[in-house]
Amino acid sequence: MLPAPTVPVVSEILAEPQPGAIQTIGLLVLSAGGALLTDGLSISGATPQPIGPALIWLEEVPPLPPEPAPVVLGAISYLVVEARGILEGPGAFGPGGAYMYRLTSATLISRSSRDLTIDLLLRNSALYSGQPVRLSGELLASPQSALLVERLGPGGVPADNTRQIKLSDPLRDEAVRQQLTTSNDGRIVFGPVEILGIWRNTTLYPLIIEVR
Repeated sequence: MLPAPTVPVVSEILAEPQPGAIQTIGLLVLSAGGALLTDGLSISGATPQPIGPALIWLEEVPPLPPEPAPVVLGAISYLVVEARGILEGPGAFGPGGAYMYRLTSATLISRSSRDLTIDLLLRNSALYSGQPVRLSGELLASPQSALLVERLGPGGVPADNTRQIKLSDPLRDEAVRQQLTTSNDGRIVFGPVEILGIWRNTTLYPLIIEVR
């Protein structure tokens, strides 16, 4: 059996943007101002907001199925979706021309996440490849990398025989960083988190990180 095709996250699409037909997976973020696609949302600060510049504006949102319902957080709501449509840009789209890219003729497919343990995910890695998953564990992040670990010992050192997952990027959410414990030298932050992300082969692409 051939492996399922890889659907890129929004930042991968915009790393080398090619206007035209695209397919991507990420978060649909809805607010009174409109809708956008992103692959990072900070919910740990005073106001939920997208992380980083990888944003695609949607002029119109097609009807979505009733399940799963978007998660409501104050003035915004979000939902993991697989999106297809025509990418346009660079330009000036959305309110105040704030977005460089937009998606037209969009089709959105809601994607439910699976609540898993790190051990269960790693033992069934191929089964969940390309799927949204929700995991709990201990985040261990340096300026260069980030790991989700089953258990950490004193000082943020992984416990013996603990399993771990590599995150695709260093920690991007500064509100999360401020809520974690900092090592004595100030380089490492660590602590318990829950992550909603996209699993691909051996790497987790985090969409939302929440400190527990």
